Amino acid sequence: MKKIFNATLAAAAGILALSSCCSQPELNGTWDITSVAGEQVVLNDSLSSAAPFIEFNAAEGRFHGNAGCNIMNGSYTFSGDSLSFSQAATTMMAGPQELMELESKVLNALNTAATVKTVSDDVLQVCDAEGNAVMELTKRAEPAAPESAADAANDTDSSVVAVPDSTAAVQAESAGATK
Repeated sequence: MKKIFNATLAAAAGILALSSCCSQPELNGTWDITSVAGEQVVLNDSLSSAAPFIEFNAAEGRFHGNAGCNIMNGSYTFSGDSLSFSQAATTMMAGPQELMELESKVLNALNTAATVKTVSDDVLQVCDAEGNAVMELTKRAEPAAPESAADAANDTDSSVVAVPDSTAAVQAESAGATK
């Protein structure tokens, strides 16, 4: 009986290990490009709005993002751990040298992408055919859903102050003034 229990436990552990290591990561959504070509992406405050990102639309197999200076768009194929990108279409703006170099690295990483590895729930590594990480992506947190007007009205801590509509009073005064 003990051998059957141990065999069942070992089989369950094996299935769990295979399913966790071999499950396909969820690409859909927006990902910040946090490292490329083995270097962390660090931009000074004046360039932070140009931080590179990639947004995957799994339903259409399309991607969109910012490569540094320019917007990029294209299609991608993702199956199992295999990931490949079409040639990215980009806008053609020039920018600071630092961003132009970053953009070149991002576009090169897309062109050499072959696989994707899950580092954690919100971090992925895009790797080349030899398994070298060419880009690391961090999932961008989804913004909180906007509060409805009804919820805001019922919120006792709300800083919103209701202002009565005075249009009718002004119209009545105006009507009386014209008589």
